[in-house]
Formats: sequence, structure tokens, C-alpha cells
Amino acid sequence: MGKLLFLILGLALGLLLARYLRGQRAGRDLSAPPRPMVRVGDERIDNEEIRALIRADRKIEAIKLVRERTGLGLAEAKDAIEALERTMR
Repeated sequence: MGKLLFLILGLALGLLLARYLRGQRAGRDLSAPPRPMVRVGDERIDNEEIRALIRADRKIEAIKLVRERTGLGLAEAKDAIEALERTMR
């Protein structure tokens, strides 16, 4: 009798967990467009002024400058600066 009770409890917990996890995935917006690719070779991103800001550990200012010049969003500009920083190492 005890084994049957544990089996039923296990099944009930499994079903509740599956319902919870399914609900978590339903909340995500999968239709959002992917972020655009950023090219490091673009002269609006890869120039000496931005490289100097990165070398001086002023990445936030470099990101702001890239956003002003390109119209990129915050995440895209940050990705561009990090990619440029990797090429400088």
C-alpha cells in the first residue's frame, strides 16, 4: 500500500512540474526578430577614437558613441564594442 501511495504522489508531482515548465515556455516571445549582425570593419564602429576609448577602459562612452553614429540599439552597440575589443587583444 505504501509503494502505491509513493507512485501516485510521484506521478502527481511529475504532472505538476510538467505543467509548470510548459507554462514557463509559453511566456517567451519567440517571434521577436533576431539582433542584426555587427561588422567590426565598419568605419563608424572601428576607428581610432573608439579604440582609444576602449584602451582607456571607457567602454560605456564607446558604446554611446557607436549608438550615436550607427543608430544601433544598446545590446547591438555593446556587442560591437566587445567584438572590437577582442580584435585588439
